[in-house]
Amino acid sequence: MDFHKAIHTLTTSLSFKDWHEKHPKTFLAHGFLMLDEANKNTWQIGFYDEEHQRMTTFLVTGTKVEHTDEQEILQGSAPIQELKPSEVTLESSKALEIANNCIKENYKGEIILKNFFIIQHNEGETIYNITYFTQAFKTINIKISAKNGAILKHNIQALAEFT
Repeated sequence: MDFHKAIHTLTTSLSFKDWHEKHPKTFLAHGFLMLDEANKNTWQIGFYDEEHQRMTTFLVTGTKVEHTDEQEILQGSAPIQELKPSEVTLESSKALEIANNCIKENYKGEIILKNFFIIQHNEGETIYNITYFTQAFKTINIKISAKNGAILKHNIQALAEFT
């Protein structure tokens, strides 16, 4: 299921409508997808309450929608920004293809064990923030524009240094 279909499934569900009626000041903050076999069909879609600094995450699997309780979040140096689905024009499969090509070109020899991505608005740009964990206990992080597929930044670092 792609991001836009997951958003549509979520926002048209009765459970989301009921929840959102009670939490009208929240905004869409991210779409997260773990790409392992057990989780690859479940989108985790987060809504942020800026006033209370809490996140509610909805799990969307097919037509099934569930949500977590509100959770406090660790606030980074930059404030959480609203994610606008209209700014996500690149499909996730294409973003992953671009990221995989970046790995082939720049990180040859690294053996990938797991990967995931988050779609978010960060540093003034709507991005796919894609992370790979390698067999050598390193992370490869690739940030790709969700609008046009441009690679904005990529790096590799030891897992102990990952922030």
